[in-house]
Amino acid sequence: MARIVDFYYAIGSRYCYLAQSQVARLEAIGRVAIRWRPLLSEDLMLARGLTPFKQEAVSVQYLPEYRSEDAARWAAFYGIPYREPAWKAIDWRRVNMAAVAAARVGDVAAYSRRLFDAAFGGGAQAVTDHDLARLAEEAGLDGKRLVSLIDDRETLTLHKRTIDAAVEAGAFGVPTFVVDGEVFWGNDRLVLLQHHLAQDAA
Repeated sequence: MARIVDFYYAIGSRYCYLAQSQVARLEAIGRVAIRWRPLLSEDLMLARGLTPFKQEAVSVQYLPEYRSEDAARWAAFYGIPYREPAWKAIDWRRVNMAAVAAARVGDVAAYSRRLFDAAFGGGAQAVTDHDLARLAEEAGLDGKRLVSLIDDRETLTLHKRTIDAAVEAGAFGVPTFVVDGEVFWGNDRLVLLQHHLAQDAA
C-alpha cells in the first residue's frame, strides 16, 4: 500500500510552482502517492494567526524582488521555465478556488499542473474564466462545469476542510508536505523529504 503524502499548495506561489515540479521524483522513491490539496495560502496563515506579509517586510527574504530572483535560480537548477506573472492583474483567489473545484470533478493534479505552467512557465498576464475552462479541458476535465463550481457552496466547504486539515497537521505556509505525522515546509526542504521517504523505502 502506498504511503500518502499530503501536498498543501497555492497556485499563486512561486515556491509551490517549484515544488510541484519535483512531485514525480518524490513518487519515484517508492510506494509513495502525493495527495494534491489546493488552498489559499492567505487563508491558511489567517487561520494560524501568523503571517509575514501584513506589515513591512521583516527580512529581505520576504521582499518580492528577492523572492523572484531566488525562484528563478531554483527553476534554473530544476531545469524548468520561470517567468513572472502579472501579479496584480490576476485574481489569485479565483484561480486557487478553481483548483479546489477541480478536486470535485476530476484530476486535480493534472489541472493544477496546467495552472502552474500557465502562471509561471508562461508568465500569465491574465487568467480569465475562459482560460480556467480551457486549461481544465486540456487536463481532461469539463471546463464549463468546473468554472460553474468555483463559487459553489460545496467548493467553499471543501476549501474550509482543507484549511482545517492543514492547520491540524501543523502546516503554516505553502508549499507544505505532510507524511508520517511530519511536516516539511518549503521548496528548499524537499531534499529532507526525499531523505525521509528514501530511508523508509530502503
